Amino acid sequence: MIDFRYHLVSIISVFLALAVGIVLGAGPLQGNLGDQLSEQVAALRTEKQTLNDKLTVSEKLVEGSDEYASAVQPRVVRGRLTGHRAVVVVMPSADGTMVSNLEDVVTQSGAALAGTVTISPDWFDPSQSSDRAKAAHDAATALGLSTSATGDALLLQVLADLTVSTGSTGSSPQRFAALKVLVDANLLDSTVAELAPSDLAVVVSGDYAGTEPVVTARSDAIRALVTALAGSSHATVVAGGDTLAAAGQAETSNAVQAVREKSETAQIVSTVDHARAGSGPATVVLAVEGALDQRIGHYGIASGATARVPRVLP
Repeated sequence: MIDFRYHLVSIISVFLALAVGIVLGAGPLQGNLGDQLSEQVAALRTEKQTLNDKLTVSEKLVEGSDEYASAVQPRVVRGRLTGHRAVVVVMPSADGTMVSNLEDVVTQSGAALAGTVTISPDWFDPSQSSDRAKAAHDAATALGLSTSATGDALLLQVLADLTVSTGSTGSSPQRFAALKVLVDANLLDSTVAELAPSDLAVVVSGDYAGTEPVVTARSDAIRALVTALAGSSHATVVAGGDTLAAAGQAETSNAVQAVREKSETAQIVSTVDHARAGSGPATVVLAVEGALDQRIGHYGIASGATARVPRVLP
């Protein structure tokens, strides 16, 4: 049995240990510990300053590189797409500055810009499927499009025929009416009232997020849209910027990733994952030029990229 003497000895031992710690801390160890901590703090401050200096230099290099790319862009792309007509198709949540930069570089390349079509979120909303089916039917009727397709499949046929079909359907009044149906149905917006048929399509990517099933469904719908454009055009390129993960969402993706994820689309559509600024817009033009020559590639630094930039031919 443990008696009172055992407890007394234990208490005394604890107090002795505390006393020794206090004496050592205030005496011989105080100088060493203080010196060590001071040295570590000084080292961390030096390291932080070095990293800040490197970051500043890197930012200046990137800024200079972007300025140079913007300055030489007109000369790099000049005449590469002369004789072609392009349409810009913008996905929901796409960056407005990127859209403007790509519109500019298309015209700098010598291609005619037919217009810019911005896809509405309703285009991908499962709850809007019946409204989309009605709009697709009405637009196809206005266009004089003869087909057995229905629903979203018919909607894609109408979109392809209005934007990039080289053997387009419908007279000018019919095309005007069909586009108006889709605009009035809040499925898309257009910078022009009537789209002249183009042979090139530049799709501007936007981020989307949600649960895995939601993201998968959106990616499937985007692949179907891009496939429809590619099937009717001479070249289709999907361009995007850095993807930012959405807070609180299980997954985040974009149109570039969607195309690269499946071989069915990766083999027929080129992509650029750094098209926001700098050398990105010019890279998109070079990617279109390569696709016209049957050279499909995926350019940039994100997952699925096959090269940083396209191979430039003389």
